[in-house]
Amino acid sequence: MKQMLAAFARNTVFANIVLALIFIAGYTVTANMIRETFPEFSLDMITIAVPYPGADPEEVEEGISRKIEEAIEGLEGIKQFTTQSAEALSTANIEVSEDYAVDEVLDRVRTKVNAISTFPVDAEKPVISELLLKDLVTLLYLSGDMSERRIKEWSETIKDEIQQLPNISQVSTFGAREYEISIEVSEEKLRQYGLSFEDVASAVRRSSLNLAGGTIRTRAEEIRVRTMGRKYTGAELAGIVVLARPEGDVITLDRLARINDGFAEDPIAATINGDSAVLLLVYKTPEEDALEISRAVNDYVQAKRLAVPPGVNIKILYDSTEMLRARIDLLVKNGIIGLIIVFLLLWCFLNTRLSFWAGMGIPTAIAGALVILWGLGGTINMISLFGLIMVLGIVVDDAIVVGEAIYVHRKQGKPALKAAIDGVSEVGMPVIAAVLTTIVAFIPLFYVGGIMGKFISILPAW
Repeated sequence: MKQMLAAFARNTVFANIVLALIFIAGYTVTANMIRETFPEFSLDMITIAVPYPGADPEEVEEGISRKIEEAIEGLEGIKQFTTQSAEALSTANIEVSEDYAVDEVLDRVRTKVNAISTFPVDAEKPVISELLLKDLVTLLYLSGDMSERRIKEWSETIKDEIQQLPNISQVSTFGAREYEISIEVSEEKLRQYGLSFEDVASAVRRSSLNLAGGTIRTRAEEIRVRTMGRKYTGAELAGIVVLARPEGDVITLDRLARINDGFAEDPIAATINGDSAVLLLVYKTPEEDALEISRAVNDYVQAKRLAVPPGVNIKILYDSTEMLRARIDLLVKNGIIGLIIVFLLLWCFLNTRLSFWAGMGIPTAIAGALVILWGLGGTINMISLFGLIMVLGIVVDDAIVVGEAIYVHRKQGKPALKAAIDGVSEVGMPVIAAVLTTIVAFIPLFYVGGIMGKFISILPAW
C-alpha cells in the first residue's frame, strides 16, 4: 500500500490529471443525468379489468370475477391475487412472486384469461396489463365562469399545446366528461309510423359509416374511392332517413327521437373556488427530465395567462419537483458548509495547505460518486441525493482524520512527501474499515421483500 501511495504522491502531474478528470466527468454526467423525484422500479403487479355494461355487482361477481379466480388459481409465479366486483366492472390485482419475471407471468395470465369462453355475452374483452406507476411532475388547472363545453374545448387545446413542448409526451385531463350523443326514441312515434326500435338502430348504424370503395386504376394514376358518411354531431344525426314511403313522405330521425348532443352521464366534476375546472396532469417517462418538464410547463403557463379570455384562470396547483429542488439545494448547502468547516478547523489547528487539500476531498468524493451512479444507470432523485447527503458527514470525518495524521508526521520533522505517505498509511486501514462497516450495515436493505423492499433497496445500491 505504501508503494502505491508513494507512486501517487511523487507523480503530482498524474495525480492532478486524475483529479481534473474526476471533476470534468462529474460535471458532465451531472449535466446529462435524468433528474426525477423518485427512481423507476417495477411494482411486480398485474391487473385485469373486464367491463360488463349494465350489470350489478352480484352479476359481475358470478359471471366474471369467480371465473377469473378459477382460471388463475394455482398459476405458477403468482404470489397472491384479489378480485373486486363493482357495478359494470370486474378487476383483479395479481402480485408476482419475487423469483419470477413479470413478463413471463403476464403471458401465462393472459393465456388463461383469454381462454375463458363462459363470460357473459355482453361482457367486453379483458384488459390485462402490468401495473405501472406514472411519475406525476406537474398538476395545473383551468377554471372560470364558462360552460362545460367551452372549458373542455379550452382544456383540450391546452393539453395539445403542452404535449408539443420539448421533452413532454404524457399529458392527461381530469374533471371533464366525455362527449356523448344520446338518442331517446319515442315509443309513441314508433307505433305511429309502424317502426321498431331495431329499425331505428339499423338506420343510424347504416347511415353513420365511412366505407372504402376500392381503387380505380388508370394509365396515368390510381384513384382510391371512399364514402364519407359518418356523423359526428347531433345536427348531422337528425337528418338520417329512417323511413321513406312510396308517396314521398320521408321520416327522419329527429321526428322519432330527441337527440341530445352533450356529455356522458358520469359523476365527474371538479371545481376551484366554486368555479368549474379541469385538471391537467403532466407525467414523465423514464427518459424525460422532471426539472426540464417543470420549467417548460411554468413558462407555458406564464405565457398562456395572457391569451385566455378574461375571467379564466390557468395556474399550477402542484409541482412535485419542489421537493427535488429542495433536496438538491440541501446537498449543495451541506457540501459548502462541510467544506468551509473542514477548511477552517484544519487551518486553525494545522496549516493552510493541508486544510485546502483535505477540503478538496469533499467535492472530489461527490463528483466521483455521481460518475459511479451514472455508470450504474442511476438518476438524480430523492433517494440518491439522500444517500449523498448522509455520507457527506463520513467524507468530512475521514478528511479530518487523514489530514491530522499527516500533520502529526510533519511536526515530527519528516519531509512533506514522507509525512503524507506515512500519515495516510497509518490511518488508511482504519478509515477503510470504517467505510466498509457502513457499507455492511446497509447490505441487509437489499433483502427487504415486497414493494417497499424494491423502494428501499435503491438506497444501498446507489
